[in-house]
Amino acid sequence: MRFVFSICVLLVFVHSMNAQTSSESENGTVSFLSSQNIYVKFQSTKGILVGDTLFSNINNVLTPILVVKNLSSTSVVCENISSNKLMLNDKIIAKRNSDKKIIEKQKSEIENIMNEETDTLNLAKTNNSAPKQKINGRISISDYSNFSNTPEDNSNRLNYSLMLNIRNISNSNFSLDSYISFRHETGEWNYIQSNIFNGLKIYNLSVKYDLGKKSFVSIGRKINSNISNIGAIDGLQAEKSFNNFFIGGFAGSRPNYLDYSFDFKLFQAGAYFGHNFSSSKGNMQSTLSIVNQTNNLITDRRFVYFQHNNSLVKNLNVFYSLELDLYQKLNDKSQNVLNFTNTFLSLRYKIFKKITLTTTYDSRKNVIYYETYKNYINTLIETETRQGYSFRINYNVTKHLFTGVKTGYRFQKSDTRPSKNLYAFITYNNLFGKSVTSTLSSTILETSYLNGKVFNLRLSKGLMSGKMNFECGYSFVHYKILKAELPLIQHIASIGISSEIYKNLSLSVNFETDFEKPNRFYRLYLQVRKRF
Repeated sequence: MRFVFSICVLLVFVHSMNAQTSSESENGTVSFLSSQNIYVKFQSTKGILVGDTLFSNINNVLTPILVVKNLSSTSVVCENISSNKLMLNDKIIAKRNSDKKIIEKQKSEIENIMNEETDTLNLAKTNNSAPKQKINGRISISDYSNFSNTPEDNSNRLNYSLMLNIRNISNSNFSLDSYISFRHETGEWNYIQSNIFNGLKIYNLSVKYDLGKKSFVSIGRKINSNISNIGAIDGLQAEKSFNNFFIGGFAGSRPNYLDYSFDFKLFQAGAYFGHNFSSSKGNMQSTLSIVNQTNNLITDRRFVYFQHNNSLVKNLNVFYSLELDLYQKLNDKSQNVLNFTNTFLSLRYKIFKKITLTTTYDSRKNVIYYETYKNYINTLIETETRQGYSFRINYNVTKHLFTGVKTGYRFQKSDTRPSKNLYAFITYNNLFGKSVTSTLSSTILETSYLNGKVFNLRLSKGLMSGKMNFECGYSFVHYKILKAELPLIQHIASIGISSEIYKNLSLSVNFETDFEKPNRFYRLYLQVRKRF
């Protein structure tokens, strides 16, 4: 610990005279959950990359919980990389750097990853000759440790990740996309040896071939941005565009639902059709797809998925999605049915230049795979629909002062009482005229099993033109667990530093502790990252 703190103090001392810009965290919320993916809504995804890790404040511990797989201008599609279960409206934190040069670089990388077809066309326009090879990627090593002065065992978890994307390999029409991670906990190597996929997670590993400017085929594991709700597809995909329309299809398998390994028994196939429209007023995209998923070649699920995104009305963005199941199998009898499974609606309206309103509605039933879940189908069917609402308002008071309030309401009949939450924050990004960003926030929770209050103050300062960032914070937590005699009260302090120590090589150190007498708990997160 003395060594870690010495590094932090030394880095702060060396760079403290060169304050230029600031780094910041972007707060988002879980807006939609499917059987394969988690969707997180942000005010803006600038500075967030495919492959980045997102965090959740779990029991006031900043815990890595999601990895970004796809994204748009305001939302990201993620995979859960922890054992913690997320719920709708849960708060998600994205670490991002606000330095202009770094953001521009990240923006370029996002465009390369998310808009593969558009990127190919742009390269062709820039250079009428053969396409040119373009490589970007990232490799990182992180360590997350928990330790205390109690008899409880300390824990230490290591994570290695590699993201590598090569556009037009050797100036050809072939491209490679990959994102792979490997994580394990010390003392549990036998768990990895019993099944390598308990630690190895392949989120993306595919090769694409461009058949001209408006069509492509790909093979491997890949999430298709036009049908991202379906999740990763292991197999063959093809798509062709004509005018403002596009049509595509796929055949392969879906990942194993327990360890995300390749499972060729879970064969799936589907087709989709969509339309894009762009004008000076905005954009509109609609996609309709039909998918048949099997287990040992017996139908597991058959459904239709529809999504629509529209920004044609000035200052208004609408997103709507719908899942409609077409198949059920009860008492060994297969039937063609028409059941609404999930629907989600999001509206974001910018009333004035400084005020933005966002509201969402979510209605979800359990997704049932009739072969995979056949031993407890009745339990799943009896679970009633869960519905939720949320409302958010953001107000840019001045150039440096921002504030916002968000409230959510979620319920189902089996709950003893609905779940409610209220979150409010106020941020000032030029405190003392020293480029210090300060955020004061509060969260009030009420669920079927607890009442909770969390108050947080966080300060951060960017140094060396955004190449270094220092932050510290304090949280007060008060949880009252229903039917428990004593409340849970915590005082938590944190300190963190991140710095670019060499060209595209960065180091992050975060330390957190809570003050509970006589016990003390500590958490340490270290990461070394190299971009290329």
